[in-house]
Amino acid sequence: MKNILVLDDNKYILDALSANLCYYLGDCNIMTALNGAKGEDVLRTTPVDLILTDIDMPVEKGYEFIEHAKKNYPGVPVCVMTGDCSPSVREKLEALGVTRYIEKPFQYDKLVSMITEELKLRTAQQDEPGQA
Repeated sequence: MKNILVLDDNKYILDALSANLCYYLGDCNIMTALNGAKGEDVLRTTPVDLILTDIDMPVEKGYEFIEHAKKNYPGVPVCVMTGDCSPSVREKLEALGVTRYIEKPFQYDKLVSMITEELKLRTAQQDEPGQA
């Protein structure tokens, strides 16, 4: 069973994401956090296979959370959902090592496809000799 951490500051969006991802992905455990600080709490206590985060959040912004996750949990892929996929946002995400992002509002099939591809890539990397 895959553990997926989803961060968004809108509780209604977070609840909908959780329910829909469970439905579309099947065998997964969706953990949620309303901001980056709460997301860090989850990362400290639970192994996570993938992070899906919004950027614009209170307490700890998405960029700060991504930087923390990439530094402290480098093997965990990070996907981003955002209302702003402007070139400057994409450049900033890519500088942080994030190559998968989707613009809100999105279609769930596209979100699920992005997550599934990233999980398959991570599994393939883990299966390579000499990889953790």
